Parts: sequence; structure tokens; C-alpha cells
Amino acid sequence: MKKCKNTFALLALFGAFGFAMPALAAPIEAAKDDAPVAATEEDEASWEFGAAFGLDYCSKQLTYGLVDNPHGILTPSVELSYGHDDYFTLAVGAEAIFDTTNYGKKDGGYNDRRYKYQELALGLTLSKVWKTEDVIGSNLETAINYTYEYHPKSCKKPAQEWSNPNTQWLNFEISAGDYWLVPTFALEYNLDDQQDSKGAIYATFDLSHEFDLSEMVGCEEGFMTLTPVVGFGMGNKERNKADFGDWYEEHNSSVDNFMLRDGYASLELAISPFDGFTVAPYIGCHQQLDSNAKDATGSDDFVAYFGIGIGYEI
Repeated sequence: MKKCKNTFALLALFGAFGFAMPALAAPIEAAKDDAPVAATEEDEASWEFGAAFGLDYCSKQLTYGLVDNPHGILTPSVELSYGHDDYFTLAVGAEAIFDTTNYGKKDGGYNDRRYKYQELALGLTLSKVWKTEDVIGSNLETAINYTYEYHPKSCKKPAQEWSNPNTQWLNFEISAGDYWLVPTFALEYNLDDQQDSKGAIYATFDLSHEFDLSEMVGCEEGFMTLTPVVGFGMGNKERNKADFGDWYEEHNSSVDNFMLRDGYASLELAISPFDGFTVAPYIGCHQQLDSNAKDATGSDDFVAYFGIGIGYEI
């Protein structure tokens, strides 16, 4: 309970900071002529609120390229944001994972959560676009995120000798979205000792490109896009130990602290029939690359999945 209180205190602190920024960003002294006053009004008007709602179905629940649940899951999400293109955007979001089968009772270790949520994640994200196009040919988009992940009581005290306590982590992401091939680097750092994973790091690097297919179907730009992504994931000792469990303990002497673990690819077709609304079916796969990771995952060293996401932004 204490961690939850700290989390909401942190949300309140950053929220107050975000609402105070428009006043701090305004000029300290008003100029005597009308031109600066008009600029000030335009600057204040460009601070905007936003909201995004989503619902995603995926045929498998995957974490760090590994199968957590071989059956389908539903993930609803909501995000509220407040930002300025020249400064930053602050967003508060929440998403939940709903199980669709009784897999948790049989093999998952979190009891039967069929048609019930098994995970609730609350997040706070601070993002900024850095104006670097004149220097490197693209602006840089960065984001820092804090997430607290809550699991219901039944997930923490299952019948099996396994526990799934609450946890929290930090995420960092940087991307150069103006290049034809968009590079994106993301890193997650675990703050809690869930399954001995405190200090666990999992990082990914990928390349993507968005093809606009709208003209092919006789529609306006942005109606239909196709986005392929290819990349790889890396894990440190703490991440690998937590993910591979007993196998890691048995082979600890022969396992490197760092693994270039998995390669992945995905293909998404996004259709936007009107502003703000998107329907996006997708397919993807993960392949374990490290020989030890292949040994630890066995028949699950290659995983393919499919899904569809529905989103609306205002």
C-alpha cells in the first residue's frame, strides 16, 4: 500500500509541474507594442490537452520476447496528455491485461483469471522532441516513463509455489522519426525485486518504415499505411536470471552475464477511416538468437503471433 501511495504522490507532483509550465514559459515582462502580445497568446494557445483510447487483442502474451501466455489476451488502455510542441508533453496512462482462458490456473502460476484482468499498469511519461534536424537530418524524439504494475491478490498467492507481486520500472526511448528508416532504441530498468529481478535491464533496437498505401486504394493520404519493423533485444544477468528461472541456476557457470537474446519482426496495416480513429491488424514473430536462450526456451525459441488494435485519439 505504501508503494501505491508513493506512486500517486509522484503522479500528483509531476501533474502539478506540468500545469505550472505554461505560466513559466510565458514572457516575464509584456512588451509595449502589440506584436509580442500576439505571440504570447499564440504560445499559450499551443499548450494542448489530448486523450487516447485503445483496445488490443493479441493471440499470445509476450514479455521480453518470451511467452507468458500462449492464448489470447485483451488489453484496453487510456492516456491523458498535456503538452507543447516546443517544450514537452506529460502523459498519464493506464492499461490492463485481461486473460481469455484458464491458462493461469493450469500452467501460468497466477490462478484462473479467465475474463478477468490479471495485470493493471499505471504509467507517467515525459516526452520531448529535440529540434536537431539541421544537425543530424532528423529531430530526436525522447521519452522517459515510470510504470507501476499491480497484480490482483489471486495472482500473488497461487496454488503453485510461485508468486507474482507488484512491481515497478523505468523506461527510456529515443527515436529519429524523420529518417526513411526510423531507428528506435528502448530500455527498461526494473526497480523492484520481483523474482530476483531488481536491476534487470532489457533493451531493444529496431528499424521501421511507414509506407502510405492510400493512393493505391483511391483515398487521401494517411488513410492506409503499412509498417514493417525488424529489431533485436538484449538482456543483462538479472533479466536473464529472472526470465529463465531454474534453468539459469543450473547453467549459471556457463551463461554470460549479457545476452543478445532475440530477434523480432512485425508487420502492421493501419486503416484510419476518419481523423483520430485507427484499426490496425498485425502479425509478428520472435526468434531466440543466443544459444543459451534457445536451450532455456526449448520449443518456444520461435514464437509467431497475430492481433488487431483499435485506437481513438482526440
